[in-house]
Amino acid sequence: MFSNKQIFVYDIKDFNFIVKSCEENESSFDNILRQTWKQAEQNKIFRYILNIKDSKILKGKYKFLAQLNPDRTQYRRAPESITSMVQSFNSTRFNFTKLTQQEILFDIGNGDTNDIIAINSSPLEQSHCLFLAERLKCLPQIMTEYSLCKVIELCLSLRAFFNGLCALSSVNHLHWHLYYLKYEMLLEYIDICNYVSGVHLLIEYPAKGFCLKLSDFKNIEDFVSRAFVVVNYLQLRQMAHNVYITRAKSKSNDELYNDVRIYIWVRKPFTGVKNITAILPGVCELFGHLTISENIIIISYTHISYILDETVYNNLTQDDIINLLHDITEECFLLIKDELKNILEK
Repeated sequence: MFSNKQIFVYDIKDFNFIVKSCEENESSFDNILRQTWKQAEQNKIFRYILNIKDSKILKGKYKFLAQLNPDRTQYRRAPESITSMVQSFNSTRFNFTKLTQQEILFDIGNGDTNDIIAINSSPLEQSHCLFLAERLKCLPQIMTEYSLCKVIELCLSLRAFFNGLCALSSVNHLHWHLYYLKYEMLLEYIDICNYVSGVHLLIEYPAKGFCLKLSDFKNIEDFVSRAFVVVNYLQLRQMAHNVYITRAKSKSNDELYNDVRIYIWVRKPFTGVKNITAILPGVCELFGHLTISENIIIISYTHISYILDETVYNNLTQDDIINLLHDITEECFLLIKDELKNILEK
């Protein structure tokens, strides 16, 4: 559990595998995260106090969530220039070995500060934090099976996401994002299509991709192993990708969340320093969660539309997002779909 040395030790009984949407019972991990995150906020450790000015569901069947958070654009740390899927860790750039003690919320495991939960200094939502797996090994932002397994164990009450290299990652040091998002999202229950054993296709959605469900597997280890085959193949092929993990249910009006889904998107690469005043589709955008500043640029790979009107948030439509997500994923998905199936069927 949680000690004066800020160490959290857990086992499987500490987490709620099946929860109701209206249920307030939280795991011990949730309690500790909320407590330490709120304390960091009170101590003014973040670059800004989280202030989401407005949230809305865009009209249309995809139920995209848009949130107005102008401070994130204005105050966040300048992103690192990412130019390659095999870019090495660079100790001279910002990395997570340079965190202050105040930025570390707590240690997970044995207290060696190798696996930790740290603040995200520019939060998207309440309790938005980073899980840093094997931090002291100074690994680049290339997913490991170990980090995937650990984050699934931890995120049963949260949502987790991973932006890979050339897929809108801002720091080339292995990390996952964790956060709470108290909105029902379409990808919690959207219909998915059979593909190969343990892997489904996300077809009826603008961002085409792959999906795995915990309920298809006997245990977390098998779930993780199968998902990592997909991710690792994309890594070996040097294809940019994003991963999102969410609690799931059978249909929209179900109160019971009794499953976990992993979504994996292969997408067009983005290289260089990302424009933080733009809607660039990272993993949250692919999932349907859009963070909007008051003045933005919408960038796609077939055209660039400059929108500098302060009313852009009010005027944003589902069609704007459909075009963006389709443009970033469709070509790569079709390119890899048959090839990946052959790998998974071996």
